[in-house]
Amino acid sequence: MQSKIKIFETGIRHGIMSRNKKFYPENKTEEEIKKIFLETRINIGKEFGFDGKKIFQALQKTETNNIEYEDGKYHVITEEDINNDDLWYVEIPADILIISKDYPKIVVGNQMADCPVLIVEDRKLGVTALSHCGAPYINRELPKHTVESLIKEYNSNIEDLYIYVGSFAKKENFIYDRYPKWATNEFVWKDAIIKNNDNYHIDMEQAIKNQLKEFNIQNITFSKYDTMTDNIHYSHSASFNGNKEKFGQNFVGFYYL
Repeated sequence: MQSKIKIFETGIRHGIMSRNKKFYPENKTEEEIKKIFLETRINIGKEFGFDGKKIFQALQKTETNNIEYEDGKYHVITEEDINNDDLWYVEIPADILIISKDYPKIVVGNQMADCPVLIVEDRKLGVTALSHCGAPYINRELPKHTVESLIKEYNSNIEDLYIYVGSFAKKENFIYDRYPKWATNEFVWKDAIIKNNDNYHIDMEQAIKNQLKEFNIQNITFSKYDTMTDNIHYSHSASFNGNKEKFGQNFVGFYYL
């Protein structure tokens, strides 16, 4: 069954996919940053075939933004959502966004700088879900919730689901010097946190596989790129460790053709 979506990833050569002022020179005003960020999105859209103002990203809860909702909350993109000038500024508090083939050339995606972004496509029904699955969200079983969102909303059949996981930090380089506080779900992290001497290697791919195993989904593809060591992507961890060239935000997204 052929895919009806186009998946894309941005990286260093595309520019910073964020309007957070920490990524810009101190002398830049908010308006100047907003203009630069729009130009970045417009240029990315020209390369990948969409309007740079037609990009949705969920407003995901974090420990610091005081947003509250039940884990795994999903939102189905509607006509009302789309009827805005610049969709980047449409705030949708949720973990998961879903869009259908009825809205071609409308992008759903998420910023990332080491975290996996999960895309689950139901090729038969023409609906696709996306979630940003950083390690704390993996711990809360967001990959599982993302698959379940299509089953709950559309009664999707497992054999029709195809999963793509965008580039992220691989276990060889994603290392903690102590057992991570967020790793509280023993089932999720079974064989996915490997102690090596005094360090802990974090295997997010294995943790995702652990919670998707029950669905027996046959079509799962993981990006081969390691954001921490490749010369393509920005990386939070690599920049924290001293590689300032990797300080920024990438973007993983898709749209219906």
